[in-house]
Amino acid sequence: MQGAKLWNSNHRPEHVKPDLEATLKDLQLDYIDSFVIHWPQAVPSTGKSLTLRPNGCFPAHHSKNTMFPLDDEGYYCADLESHYVETWAAMEELVDLGLTKSIGLSNFNRMQVEEVLKNAKKYTPAVLQNESHPYLHEKDLRDFCRTHNIVFQAYSALGSADRPWRVAGSITSGVPKAGYEVLGHPDIAKIAEKYGKSTANVVLRWHLQMGGAFVCKSVTPSRIKENFQIWDFELSSEDMNVMDKLNIGWRHLLWAETSMHPDYPFKDCLPYDYKLGKPGVGSTAGAK
Repeated sequence: MQGAKLWNSNHRPEHVKPDLEATLKDLQLDYIDSFVIHWPQAVPSTGKSLTLRPNGCFPAHHSKNTMFPLDDEGYYCADLESHYVETWAAMEELVDLGLTKSIGLSNFNRMQVEEVLKNAKKYTPAVLQNESHPYLHEKDLRDFCRTHNIVFQAYSALGSADRPWRVAGSITSGVPKAGYEVLGHPDIAKIAEKYGKSTANVVLRWHLQMGGAFVCKSVTPSRIKENFQIWDFELSSEDMNVMDKLNIGWRHLLWAETSMHPDYPFKDCLPYDYKLGKPGVGSTAGAK
């Protein structure tokens, strides 16, 4: 299965198709199976022109036409004249053109998903990809998706302890309230020991039993192979109850540097006294 995401700089309807066409060219494909709006807010974006990875995948002044354009003060730019409902209409056209089999959303909150559903003309979201792990179950959002035949797909399924901003000093860099990284929690370790599995196996099996789908990544061949070892055991109701107690609503990926945008989805997760920060090293893929 081949999938891709529409980047925030290209939310305007006239930029949606060229964004996907550039991806298809890179992949040497005629179509992909899934195309997803990466974030609801058109940030970073100036709205002036199409921006692609060859222009730069790091924060730089908007005059360089990078995918992460900054204003004269060093903050992310924002296209405040763009809204994801208009973007969705352009996404629907891609299905009719045969460029993608399905379209979906990522990092949208429930109200934003509902707004897309109300305004969809022909195609509703096939998938919603949001952060979820034992510290962030997203049960209500999962149930909402199930009701509307949307596949909830969890990213950061294992907690993403290797995120660069874990040590970069942003508000997402602190250790969770539980005091442990997801895979290091002693309660998960006890369950893993009982079944002769790794803590990663237990977490992935938990995702499987929660329903929906999940994605995890690794560059280590042995761990990639290990991640498939989840089909020969099942967590008991007691195990699932233990996992339930770990749900503290701790969101790891906030990207708070874009919270100035009215469509920013996680305002309720920010401290009341949070002041908009400038993007730092490690705040974006390929940042310098």
